[in-house]
Amino acid sequence: MHQTCLNCETAYTGHFCNNCGQKETHRYTVGHVFHELVHVFTHADKGIFSFAWNIIKKPGIVALDLVEGRRKRYFNLFQYLLIIVGITTFLVTQTHLIEKTVITMSKGTSTVQSSELVKLQQSVAAFLQKYNNIFQLILIPLFAFFSWLFIGRSRKRNYAENIVLHAASSAQSNTFAIATTLLMLIGKTDTHFIVLSFLSLLVILYTFTVSYKQFFQLSWIKSLLLGLAVFACSYIVQTVLTAIATVAYLLLR
Repeated sequence: MHQTCLNCETAYTGHFCNNCGQKETHRYTVGHVFHELVHVFTHADKGIFSFAWNIIKKPGIVALDLVEGRRKRYFNLFQYLLIIVGITTFLVTQTHLIEKTVITMSKGTSTVQSSELVKLQQSVAAFLQKYNNIFQLILIPLFAFFSWLFIGRSRKRNYAENIVLHAASSAQSNTFAIATTLLMLIGKTDTHFIVLSFLSLLVILYTFTVSYKQFFQLSWIKSLLLGLAVFACSYIVQTVLTAIATVAYLLLR
């Protein structure tokens, strides 16, 4: 049976394209996403630096190519994501960045109640810092759920395809995070630290906006509003889950 390769658009028969070698593709499912994660630990590909540049410039287009079957040209997205999250987690842990951020934000408190609150905040920061990589990965399906809920369904993009989108978006934000983390180490003043912390939040919102614009073909305004909605809803859920996890951590340690 003749079919057209989704990667190079060459007509072929069989299970592999005669021109580029890509295997016949299918729509992403949760099972396929799990298979891709297993693939991370059993294969190694080439082109990671080229892929990093593509992720920085066009995360939404990369995700769109992947879900539409144009996969042969790219480094494994999930492999890159785990590598880059591992690097950022290492930097955050070694520099005690989250704890320093909390200390900087909490300066000026003097009452007993405030002091106790600061200690609690520092405990939360230490917990988030220690398990930063796990929290980074847990957020992806959470972000994906809300983007699927708000627009994915109407665009006929299933939940797994929204996971792919946010894996690309997270890969971009974590790539940027390496630079912002290093910049925080250079600064010596609290103002410098606060400005860069705020910049980090803007970077996350920027990655959402760009990813949605490219993936769903939205305007900048609609992409920004969607990014704000997804981030706000996810932040509320994240705060509740973090509180539960932190209480359990403090009770069991």
